[in-house]
Amino acid sequence: MLLDTGGEALRRAVAARPDLIKPDAGELAELTGSHEPLRATQDARRRGARSVVASLGAQGLVAATPEGRWRAVPPPRPRGNPTTRLLGTPAGAGDAVSAGLLSGLVERLPWPETLARALALSAATALSPTAGEFDRAAYEDLLGRVAVTGEVTAA
Repeated sequence: MLLDTGGEALRRAVAARPDLIKPDAGELAELTGSHEPLRATQDARRRGARSVVASLGAQGLVAATPEGRWRAVPPPRPRGNPTTRLLGTPAGAGDAVSAGLLSGLVERLPWPETLARALALSAATALSPTAGEFDRAAYEDLLGRVAVTGEVTAA
C-alpha cells in the first residue's frame, strides 16, 4: 500500500504502519518536525511507516527503507524544451512519482532503480505541455541520467 497524503491524515495513517508513504518535504517536516529530509524520512519510519520516499521538488527524492537509504537527483538540466524548468511541483509530477514507485515495486526492482524510474517519470511529466501526460522520449533520456546514491543497510 502506498500512501500519498499530508497533515492529520498522514499523522494518523503512519501509526497504522503503511508499507510506503510518499510525502513532499513540507508534509514530511510537518509530520516529524525535522526540515532535514533524510533525518525526517528515518523518523517517519520510526513512527510506523515501513518505507518513506520524500519528494523534494527540483532536488529529487530521498528514501529510507528497511533495505537502505538513498537520494535520487535529476540531471542538472533536462534535455528537451529549453524554456521548461523543473521548479516546484508541476501538475501531475507528484502523481508520476507515485506511479513510478508503484511500477518499480510491482516489478520487484531494487530501490535505486525504482527511485530512478519515479524521478525520471516525474521530470518527464513536468516537461510535458499537458498535465497528466509525460514525454516518453524525455523519460527514456532522463532515466539513464538520474543519479541515485546511498547505502544498503540490510541484506
